[in-house]
Amino acid sequence: MSMKNAQSRSVRPWQRVLPAVTLVLLAVLSGCSTQTVKTTTVAPLVAESVSIPEEELLDVAIGIFQPGLDEVPNNREELTFADVRMAETQFAAYHLAQTMQSSGAWGVVRVNPNEHSGIDVSVGGTILQSDGETMVVKVTVRDVTGKVWIEKEYEEVVSKFSYDPRLKRADDPFQGLYNRIANDILDYRKQNLDRQQLLTIRTLSRIQFARRFAPQAFDQYVTTDRQGGLVLARLPAEEDPMLQRIDGIRDRDYQYVDALQDYYDNFVRQMQGPYMEFRRESYEEVMKFDKLQAKARRNMVLGVAAIVGGLAASQSSNNAVQFSAYGGLFGGGFLIKDAFAKRDEAQMQLEALAELGDSLESEIAPHTIELDERVVTLTGSVQEQYAQWREILAEIYAAEMEGTPAAAQPASAPPPTSAGQ
Repeated sequence: MSMKNAQSRSVRPWQRVLPAVTLVLLAVLSGCSTQTVKTTTVAPLVAESVSIPEEELLDVAIGIFQPGLDEVPNNREELTFADVRMAETQFAAYHLAQTMQSSGAWGVVRVNPNEHSGIDVSVGGTILQSDGETMVVKVTVRDVTGKVWIEKEYEEVVSKFSYDPRLKRADDPFQGLYNRIANDILDYRKQNLDRQQLLTIRTLSRIQFARRFAPQAFDQYVTTDRQGGLVLARLPAEEDPMLQRIDGIRDRDYQYVDALQDYYDNFVRQMQGPYMEFRRESYEEVMKFDKLQAKARRNMVLGVAAIVGGLAASQSSNNAVQFSAYGGLFGGGFLIKDAFAKRDEAQMQLEALAELGDSLESEIAPHTIELDERVVTLTGSVQEQYAQWREILAEIYAAEMEGTPAAAQPASAPPPTSAGQ
């Protein structure tokens, strides 16, 4: 038997994979360290630089954000609290609405509890991550035609100084994220829509609202293109009595939604103090948690490496090598045990965060507002309240239409010169 064959037989299978295992462990260990860019700099909000005619100002509905609980990253599931996230859905929508309104580039920007097809521009969002350090939201913006303006994820990572009371910051720590969203929406409008297109969008949203109450009368004014987008086929006459009645219904709907803005404003004011404290505490606990998790992973990797090395050395015939091998096995076991202990410590930090989340939720109480002859209690189900209000509007319209000849149809005006979409 040759010397080469004897050496080959003396190599055990596990020894052949040892170099590969070592490389994998080193790769995992190096992957535990990442660089994250944090900042206290806030992206400035771009304001409209020219005066826009009132008939060209688009109204905007900001839908209550989705909580995104099914899309939480695996490494952040334990740092996400459902009660807090549900409150954040209203907080984020409100702050984006306030940001867009302050730019002076739009008509009326309202937080709307339900998706509303009869509005010029609608904005929807999903909170993907929010833990005091990082906020990630997915935003979709479309106009009444169905044209998608923006579908994009926005991320903001703040430093601990964003919560330093000595800096006396007036803005939300993540105001830069809201500013960037508002800037992108404004930039799209400037780059893609001319006057005729703006007027078409406003007219089409008016017709879309009317179709909710009288589809048999107003469906004829709207068609679809090849992509399924809405197109204005022709215009109803301005003096049409049916359209004027529905315009009155629309005004009442706006009044209700305006009253809801008072609710959201009050909600956010009450939430502001405890929520800021929660995020400040959350930021500190997240930092501790991440350090503990990183240390636990590092110790786990080193522990496994020590055990693998100990097993390799224990097969040696050299007494000194075998002695050090048992030390490697013992040390590896200790490091793994310490890793699990660190995870327990991290769990304690999570429990502290959960208590903060419970205290935040207890600060937010239902509110009751008076709207004309109705008293509406606004609780966690504002969406249901708004759905009931829409039913009331339909009843009001039906009552106003009593006595109107069934054959009456709205008069038509000439088609618009350009549908613009």
